[in-house]
Amino acid sequence: MADNPSEKKISETSGVKAVLDEAAERIEATWREKLLRETADLRTENALLMAQVDEFSRKLAEATDRNEKIEADCNERVAFIEEKFELDTASLELENNELHAASVRYLADARELDRQVVQLHAEAVAMVDEIERLRGERDAALKAQAELNDALLAQRDLMAEVAALKDRLAASEQRAAVAEAK
Repeated sequence: MADNPSEKKISETSGVKAVLDEAAERIEATWREKLLRETADLRTENALLMAQVDEFSRKLAEATDRNEKIEADCNERVAFIEEKFELDTASLELENNELHAASVRYLADARELDRQVVQLHAEAVAMVDEIERLRGERDAALKAQAELNDALLAQRDLMAEVAALKDRLAASEQRAAVAEAK
């Protein structure tokens, strides 16, 4: 019977099938190990990305708090400076009007007029100094407002980075889910 070619073919086919089955099992085990490693790598990457998202979220919250405080402070300063500037200007205008009326009343007395002119000049210089000081405060408030605007732009950039990290996280989670499904 061993000389029968059909029996030999059946015997060889069984051996090839066993080898193919064993090779298929090895390939499947290799792929299973590779998928497990890739899944572990994706989970590690996912954890790192989540930590980055948490850190950026914390920084964003801190920046938002700082910006709100700066904005509130700037608004208070600007309102105070504007109110003070208006009050000082009105007060100075009233004072200037009163001084002018006094100079007209004392026009007959040249000596008194000279004294008042000197006084008016000194007060005018003080008014100019006060106006310049108020302008300086206003400029400082405008600079603070510009810094607030810069901080808001930085906050917007941080928000964009967080969004990008969230997108990367979603992609990583999707890859992990695909890897686990395989």
